[in-house]
Amino acid sequence: MAGERPPEQRTIDWGKVIETALTAPGDMHGVYDRFYSYSFLNQIYLLMQGARGPVATYKRWAAIGRQVVKGAKAKEIIVPLVKKESEDNKVEATLIGFKPVKCIFTLSETEGDELPSINLPEWDEETALAKLHVRRVPFTLLNGNIQGASRGREVMVNPVAVNPTKTLCHELAHIILNHTVPQAYEEYATHLGIKEFEAESTAYLTLNELGKLDEETATVSRGYIRHWLDDERPPDYSIRRVFSATNTILNAGRIVVGSVVEGEK
Repeated sequence: MAGERPPEQRTIDWGKVIETALTAPGDMHGVYDRFYSYSFLNQIYLLMQGARGPVATYKRWAAIGRQVVKGAKAKEIIVPLVKKESEDNKVEATLIGFKPVKCIFTLSETEGDELPSINLPEWDEETALAKLHVRRVPFTLLNGNIQGASRGREVMVNPVAVNPTKTLCHELAHIILNHTVPQAYEEYATHLGIKEFEAESTAYLTLNELGKLDEETATVSRGYIRHWLDDERPPDYSIRRVFSATNTILNAGRIVVGSVVEGEK
């Protein structure tokens, strides 16, 4: 479109994205599980643009017999920018950033045959632990107020934790985000507030997506996040890490009963 800046020149307001994610009501798995499953970050980003219902590219809609209606305006998704370098007959890909690209349309912006329904994906703890190569070990700490802990690739959850699922996701986030590797201990102590923000925000968003985030849990979780940030604004790269960890946990534990719809590449 004439006069529009190229996608590469537009910036992403990561602060607004995380604010939307932490205040989005209910769960979102009913929005995107009938079709190609975009990353959790892109689900949030599409919701911010008013998307509701299944979404896909123009080409994908056409492939299943639906036509994007005239005048529909594409919504953006965030795609990675990868630089490929060849050295010694080996090709290495390096992530150098992200950019928003307008290429997505909702079901309501198309016309044609109705989409077939598929079963709702569920999330299983043991499946997630196995795929993430994380071992759950007995809780051995004497302080009953500690909800859980993680070290290396091991996670422990207090048997009397207030919300065991959230605690598990919190500790899994620490592991996925490499907070528990020995070389990160010094950095963890220095940036404790940011690391706890990353872990708790990941747990918050994961439970929200799975429909297991009640208002009491959400309130406590938001208070925990504010406490550790202490009015500090988390850097954009930490926000991106939260979405990445959330997506990793969700994908690791998802199981689909019945037919599976193949995603776009």
